[in-house]
Amino acid sequence: MTMYIILIVVGLAAGTLSGSVGFGGGMILLPVITYFYGVEVAVPVSTIAQMMSNLSRAAMGWRHIQWRQVAWFLVPALPFTALGAFGFSVVNKVLMTRLLCIFLIIFSIMKLKGKMHLPKGRKTMLIGGGLTGFINGMLGISGPLSSAVFLTLELSPVSYIVSEATAAAAMHVVKAVTYGKFDLMNWHIFINGFFIGCAMMLGNFIALRLIRHVNKKPYQRLVAGIMIAVSLWLIITAK
Repeated sequence: MTMYIILIVVGLAAGTLSGSVGFGGGMILLPVITYFYGVEVAVPVSTIAQMMSNLSRAAMGWRHIQWRQVAWFLVPALPFTALGAFGFSVVNKVLMTRLLCIFLIIFSIMKLKGKMHLPKGRKTMLIGGGLTGFINGMLGISGPLSSAVFLTLELSPVSYIVSEATAAAAMHVVKAVTYGKFDLMNWHIFINGFFIGCAMMLGNFIALRLIRHVNKKPYQRLVAGIMIAVSLWLIITAK
């Protein structure tokens, strides 16, 4: 019983964080699930939970989804996720994670200083989608990078959150199907992921209520600041 209470609280916290800034939920969720279930079960359980979380965010704000930008992002992201998975066993994951985080820190600092002005269009979404998919397949990290890509669109807080969530949900669906094909998914894993996902959905609801009336510029600075903090944490804890 204690384990389930902890997982509910952690799921609620993860959903509130990712629902507020678009990323960071997995960073909270995965270590706790790993502690209780072990890494082989934790990764597919986390995938189911985050898939539900992202789908719920997209559903709650579907009127604000930038469908065209999401589509351009996913065109390369989905196949590059599979391509990146081929490098999973040979790449130096610690080095790659730290290099990715250094890039995100530089991006965030430039964003905070108003010096990051990437074109808002197809080219940025295609390149960003390909990079996100490749890194997602290779390292299992997608939230901070996909959030950085969607942040360049200068969207309202709600539109940014639900558009990024739509893209993330599609990538999680692909990962879940892949796990099923390789017999890494069963009813026990699905039910546990569903259970945690329900807690995350409640966190998403709370978060979207909080950010609905937040001004765009201060919100983008907040997201950039949290991205720096998350990246520093990943650099320190990467192993």
